[in-house]
Amino acid sequence: MTEVGFQSWPSGGKSITDGTTPTLPSPARPTGETGTEDTGRDLQSSNSLFHPSAGPVQAGFFCWDVATGEINCDPSTFRLHGLPEGSPPHLDTFLSRIPESDLPEFVGALQSMAEAGGNYQIAYRIAADGGGWRQLEARGRVLADAAGAPTRVVGVVMGTTAAYERQEAEKRRLYEGATRNRLMQQLTAALAAAVTFRDIMAATQVGLQEFGASGLAVVASQRDGLSVVASYGCHDEELAAVCDADTGACFPLQDALARQAPVFVASVTDLAAAHPQPAQQAAGGSCRAWAAIPMADSRGPIGACLMGFPSPREFGPEERALLVAVAGLLAQSLERAGMYESQHALATELQRGMLHPGPLSAPGLTIAARYQAATSGMRIGGDWYDAICLPDGAVALVIGDVQGHSVHAASLMGKLRTVIHAYTCEGHGPAAVLARTNRLMVEFNPDPDRAMFATCCYLLIRPAEGTLEACTAGHPAPALIAPGEPPRLLDIAGGLPLGVDPQAQYPTERMLIRPGSVLAVTTDGLLEAAGGDIGVAIEAFLAELAGAATADLEVLADELLAGVQRARRRSDDIALLLARLTGPTVR
Repeated sequence: MTEVGFQSWPSGGKSITDGTTPTLPSPARPTGETGTEDTGRDLQSSNSLFHPSAGPVQAGFFCWDVATGEINCDPSTFRLHGLPEGSPPHLDTFLSRIPESDLPEFVGALQSMAEAGGNYQIAYRIAADGGGWRQLEARGRVLADAAGAPTRVVGVVMGTTAAYERQEAEKRRLYEGATRNRLMQQLTAALAAAVTFRDIMAATQVGLQEFGASGLAVVASQRDGLSVVASYGCHDEELAAVCDADTGACFPLQDALARQAPVFVASVTDLAAAHPQPAQQAAGGSCRAWAAIPMADSRGPIGACLMGFPSPREFGPEERALLVAVAGLLAQSLERAGMYESQHALATELQRGMLHPGPLSAPGLTIAARYQAATSGMRIGGDWYDAICLPDGAVALVIGDVQGHSVHAASLMGKLRTVIHAYTCEGHGPAAVLARTNRLMVEFNPDPDRAMFATCCYLLIRPAEGTLEACTAGHPAPALIAPGEPPRLLDIAGGLPLGVDPQAQYPTERMLIRPGSVLAVTTDGLLEAAGGDIGVAIEAFLAELAGAATADLEVLADELLAGVQRARRRSDDIALLLARLTGPTVR
């Protein structure tokens, strides 16, 4: 609490450093007068050192002998320190008024002040009568002898409690304003990141709790009245008392909606003055103050929100403005959530129509497939999988990924899936299917600014013979897990992604696979979800496939996606295909 400063102040006339003892004021001077008119030219020159902002200032003068500790002062100095006029005029007497917790710092400040010499300014506090603290400030000059050693300290001491309290109040106001701004920024960021109705309400609850609100009810305007669409922190009785959704008799809310202006109720008493019956019911609830604020989105008024506070509350102008802003952010977020839900429903239906209907099955194979939508942006992508059973007993497993997330990407994915299915059923081999699909993909992209490409992995399995023909177009290679062997990526010389070069060729790798072997192929969304280096992600993927040869493929598929499902935001969708060869090998 002790503050000390050393300054160079302007002075006029005779210098106070010439050793002349300043003339002290008469003891009869009334408290509250500065008395600078008879203190000599030395102190007259210091009139500019302080300027009271209003009213008379309590002040006293003193002269402290550094060597003896004796202090020569006027009665005002004693009174300012809460001492009787007959108190021993010694430094220890005044130090006894300093709180013990402040004493080491204060004594250190005195020593530094004396050693530095020149002008000084020191602020400190003493215990006030009746409790609390009284703030004081001393200003003056340290006088030194010819050798520069301090001999006396002269100055004026003033009561600064009122100024200190104003300063502290201003500090609190600035701190509270900065805190409100910080909390508002955090709430704004949380609402901007929230895309679902549940996430928005959770973010709003956390934000409003920081502002002191313990409950929230969001009320929507319906044709047949008002209805509570979401709430937290409010008992059913409170909602019925303050917002009766069945009858539409929403008292603060009704006022707010009728006037299209915020209504602030500072206490149950204020509520009773306007609405006695709901006040009696609300008296048994947890809220003691309310803010009812109309809500509007881009379409116009949509309802109102009611914020409850656990104790009576005087809503100041800044807090009122902040709560109105919160209601506006909430309305915008809810509108965005509604649009998001509509888009998600459309995307889900479109995606469901594009993917293979129902579980995949094929003679000689056990197949498990999964599709996981992205969790951010437009939740419709171009990932797909398929299983095509051929008349000769062969099975074509296909997985692909069209660039981007949009309706255009999804529609292009649907075309590719249909084209590959048709070319396969015509009897073309893996390389021919991809080459023909690639040329058609180039034709699908006549506009260079909207051109898109796709990756694809095509696996042709003949379960009865135990053979595999693998062909890839810019896609991650499949993994093979043979019984008794560690998982490994197949070494495939893949070709370019579909839609890049119309003349691209796609080499085919042929190999034997044993019964019980598992093939695992996925889109890059699963690998990228692990973050970091793609090589590390592939190693992690292979490690998770270690027990695939004997595992239940449906359980394994869920386990492979479990980690990415926990991620809050994922920018890419995922397709996963697992197939175990169950047919006998023909030698």
